[in-house]
Amino acid sequence: MSSSHSPHTVGEAVSDAATPDKPANDAAPATPTEPTDPAPRWAGTWPLSFPKHTTPSAAAKTTSDDADRSHREDSEPEAADGPLTKPETTSTTPDAETPALTSPATLHEARSKLRQMINAAIEGQPTPLTRGPHHALLTTPAHATELGWDLAQATTHSFADARKKIGDLIQYGAEGHPQVLCRHKTPVAVLLPAAADGTPTPPAPQAEPAPDTAAAAATAAPDPTTTLSEGQQAAQNPLPPTAAAETEAEAARDLAPAPTTSPAEAAVAPATPSEPQPEPAPVAQGTPAPANTPPASPSTPTPQHPVVPLPTPPSAPTPATPGIGYVTAIPASGPPAITAPRTPRRLAALAQALDTVLPTTAPTGETTTPTPLMGLPTGIRALDDALGGLQPGRFYLVAAAPGAGSSLIATTAARTSALDQHQPVLYAASGLTRADIAARIVAAHLPVDYRRLRAGRLTPTEQDDAAALHQHLAQAPLYIDDGTDLTTDAIAESVPDLPGLALIAVDRLQATEDPRLPLSGPAQIADAAQALAHLARTHELPVLAAVDTDDPHLIAALSLDITITLTRDADQIHATITERDLGPQTTLTLHADLAHARITDPTPYASPTPAPQTPPPDLTPTQPAPTAHSAAPSRPSPRRPAAPPPPEGGYANRDYSYFTGMITRAVDEALHDHDGDITAATEALVKKAVPNAMALFEATRVGGNYEHTVYPETLEFLRKKTKDGADEIWEGRHNWTNTHLMDALQSGTHPPITVNALDTNASFLSAFKTHLPIGALIHEPNGGFDPKRSGIYSLPTRPTWHHPHLPDPIGNRREDGPVLLDDATIRLLIRCARLGLCEAPHITECWTSGTSEGLLEKFRRVLTEAREKAIKADDTVTVEFIKAMYSKFTSTIGESSVNREIRRPDWMHIIRSQAFANLWYKSHRAHSNGLTVVRVRGTDEIHVAGDWRTVFTEGRLTTQMKQKDQYPLPRKSAR
Repeated sequence: MSSSHSPHTVGEAVSDAATPDKPANDAAPATPTEPTDPAPRWAGTWPLSFPKHTTPSAAAKTTSDDADRSHREDSEPEAADGPLTKPETTSTTPDAETPALTSPATLHEARSKLRQMINAAIEGQPTPLTRGPHHALLTTPAHATELGWDLAQATTHSFADARKKIGDLIQYGAEGHPQVLCRHKTPVAVLLPAAADGTPTPPAPQAEPAPDTAAAAATAAPDPTTTLSEGQQAAQNPLPPTAAAETEAEAARDLAPAPTTSPAEAAVAPATPSEPQPEPAPVAQGTPAPANTPPASPSTPTPQHPVVPLPTPPSAPTPATPGIGYVTAIPASGPPAITAPRTPRRLAALAQALDTVLPTTAPTGETTTPTPLMGLPTGIRALDDALGGLQPGRFYLVAAAPGAGSSLIATTAARTSALDQHQPVLYAASGLTRADIAARIVAAHLPVDYRRLRAGRLTPTEQDDAAALHQHLAQAPLYIDDGTDLTTDAIAESVPDLPGLALIAVDRLQATEDPRLPLSGPAQIADAAQALAHLARTHELPVLAAVDTDDPHLIAALSLDITITLTRDADQIHATITERDLGPQTTLTLHADLAHARITDPTPYASPTPAPQTPPPDLTPTQPAPTAHSAAPSRPSPRRPAAPPPPEGGYANRDYSYFTGMITRAVDEALHDHDGDITAATEALVKKAVPNAMALFEATRVGGNYEHTVYPETLEFLRKKTKDGADEIWEGRHNWTNTHLMDALQSGTHPPITVNALDTNASFLSAFKTHLPIGALIHEPNGGFDPKRSGIYSLPTRPTWHHPHLPDPIGNRREDGPVLLDDATIRLLIRCARLGLCEAPHITECWTSGTSEGLLEKFRRVLTEAREKAIKADDTVTVEFIKAMYSKFTSTIGESSVNREIRRPDWMHIIRSQAFANLWYKSHRAHSNGLTVVRVRGTDEIHVAGDWRTVFTEGRLTTQMKQKDQYPLPRKSAR
C-alpha cells in the first residue's frame, strides 16, 4: 500500500491512513509518536574547501518546506497522526473565507504560531487545537481557574520546550492533564481538554471518599450505550458519514479493545501493573474512563506522561459553526487577578554548594590527586588556570576593541570543546558566516596560514594535510547558527534540539547598531547579555559571548558576573579578568597567533623549549589532530624531514623565518639569474622592490583582525593638483639650523665647537610603527582629537614655536591661514604640549577612521629581522633590497602608477611625518642630555656637538645611530 501524500516533516509518523479512496480497515495503525521539529537553525557541516554533505537537518527543512507548500496548494487531508485538523471544519477550499478564530492545520504551523496563539489567548481569544482524536483549548491560567481547574500541580513547560513537544502537550491536555506554558517562569497559557467544537471541558467534580464513590461516578458519567438524537450526533460528529467512519476506524486502531468494564468500575478499579500509572495530583479525579483502554505493548514506547482515557464529551454540546472553534467569553475588564501556582523553592544544602567550588580528591596512597578542572577548557591553559575552565551556569563576557581578539577567544573555546573534548557546542555567529568560522577552526587546528587558506593558495602538502583533517573535523559536534535573524530567543530555542549540549559560544555582540543584526547596539547588547546570563543559569550551561567594545562605561553598565577585557599590543594580548562584586582578579599575557587565527599561551605552557610551528602536521585518519594546547604537531610529517626549531634570539622572540625566507629566495634567484653579479642582481631586485614589498606585506597581514580598506575614496585635499605637484597636507619636514648658535659662533661670543653629523638607520622602516586609519576617512565637522582614531586634522592657524634651540615640530613652512596636518604630526604636537613646550593643537574639524598601530607592525618586524641578519652576514645585496622595499612602499602607496595594489595617500603622509617626528624626538633627547643640536635635516640627519655616544648607541641597527661626518664650527674662511 502506498502511503498518504499528505505533507509532513521528516521524523513524523507517516502511516497508511484512511483516505476517501481507501477503506479504513485496510490502513495500517498510525504510530503514536510525536512528529519531530523541522530542521533546526544551526548547521553542522564544514563548508570551506571540503566536500559539502547534506545533513539530515537540511533535508528535514527541505522536506518540511515542500510539504507545507504542497498542503497550501492542494489542501489534501493530513495523515492521522501528523496534522492538526481544524475542529468542525468541513470545507477544504483554500479560497474559503478566513474565520474569525482558526487553529493551525499542522503541527509545524502550530509550532511556528505558538507565540501568536499565546498572545491571542492573553488578549481573550483562546485557540482550539486538535491532534487526531484529541481536542484541547489554549487559553490563559485565569480562564482555567474560572472553569475550576487547579493548576497548582500542573506540569509546566518553557516556550522553547513547548514548541518541540506541542503534539504531546495537546494530547496530554486533552486527556485531562492541564499543560502550563511559561514565559521566564511566569505562567502565561494553559492547554485544557475541550470538546470537538472547542468548548473547554470543566474538571470533573472531586469524588468524595465515601462508599458510594463508584455510584456517584457512574451517575456523573454518561452511558456510552445511550442512543443520541440525530442532532446530537451531528453536533458531536459534523464530518460526512464516510469521513466519520474513517475517523472512528482510526480511533479503533489507536485504542485496541480491552475487556468490557463499566464506567463506574473503571473509575474505581485499581490500575494493573501492565498499565501506566497516572499521576495522583494532576489527574481529574472522578473523571469517568471509557470502556476501552489500550493494552500495554512491549514494542510501544512508554510516554513521558501517563496515558489517561479520553474524557467523553457532553451528551448535548452546543452546535458550532464549521471552521470556528468555541470561544469562552471573558469579561471585557480582563480576567480576574489570580496568584500563580506556587512551586517549592529549589533549596541547596551547603554540601551541595561546596561540590561546585571545591574539587573532589581521590586518595592515591599518601597523597591525593585533585580533579583537573571544574569546567570545560578554553584551549588556553593560562586562562583555564585563572577561571577554572568554563563552568556550568556561568556567563562569560569577553570584551575587546575590534581586532583585539575577543572573537578568537570564542572560536578557541568552541574548537577545544567540540574537537578535543568531543562535547556538543552551539556556535551562534552574529555578523559572521559559517565559512568564516570553519576557516578559523581549520587554520588554527591544522595549523595552516589563514590568509592563504581563504585565498585558496595552499601548497600541495597543506592540501593533503587539510584533506586528512577533514574527516576528523566533520565528526566534531559543533553546530553553527549564522542566521541573519539570530536573537537570544533563537539561541534558547535551539538548546533543546542539541542533547547533551556542553557550551554556547556567541560571536559576537556588536557595539555599533546595525538594523540588519538584532544583536547590535548598546541597548540590544545590554538586553542580550542579561538574557544569555539567564540562559546559562536556567540550563546549567557555560555561555561565552564576545563583544567588540572595550568601553568601560558600557561594560560596567552590563553588570555581569565575569568579564574578560582584552587589550592588544602587536602580538601580545593582555587579558584582565574581573568579577562584578570583587573587581579585577588577575591580568594574563597571551599570544595572538593571527597567522593561524588563534590565541595561545605566550609560550608553550610549562615547557622550557618552544616546539616548532612549521611544517604543519601530517594528519591521517588514525592519527589524532593536535590539540589546542599544543603549539606544534607532536611528530613531523613522514613526507618531509622535520624542520629545526626556530632560531633563538629572533625579533621579539618570534619566528619569522617563513617571511624572511621569501626575501632570501628572491635574492638567491636574482643572483642565480645574473650569474652571481652583485651589481646586476641588486639593480634587478630594486626594480622589483614594489611588487615584492606588496607580496610580503600581504603575507604578513594573514590572520590580521583588521581588514584595512585598500582603495577608499580619495578626499580632495589628498589629491595632487598637478602630475608632479603636491596635495594640501602639511608634513613636518625638517630643514632646521640653530641660527642663534650660528650667530654666536660668527660673532665670537661662543667658543668654536666640533659638530658630529649623525644618521638615523632605516628611518622609514622605523616609522612603520605608527597609528594608521583602517577604513575610509569620515568627516567630523566639530573637530577634536580621539586617540583611538587617525586621519587628517584642520587647524585654523599654524602653531607658534618659541624654542630656538630645538627644531619646530611641524617644519619650516611659513604660511598664513588654516593648515592640514596628519595624525603623526598632531600626536607630536600633543606630546610637546605635555612637555610644556607649546599649547595643545586646536582642531576645528577632522577626517578620521578607527586606528591601529599594528597594521604594518609585522611587516616592519620581518624587514627589520632580515636587515639585521644581512648586516651581520655583510650581505649588501639583501640590505639594498630591503631598503628599496620599505622606502618604495612608503613612496608608492599614495598616487603612484607603479603601485596599483593599494591607494592610501593618508598612510603615505602619516608614515613620512612619523619619520620626521622620530627625528624630532631624537633631537629633543640630545638636547635634554646636554648635547647642542646644530642642524636637523630630512628624516634621518641630525648634527650635534658633544659626546653623542653617551646618549645614542653607535651601530647600523634601526635603534642605533652612525656617524657620517665630523666638522668644526665656525668654519675657517678660505683665503
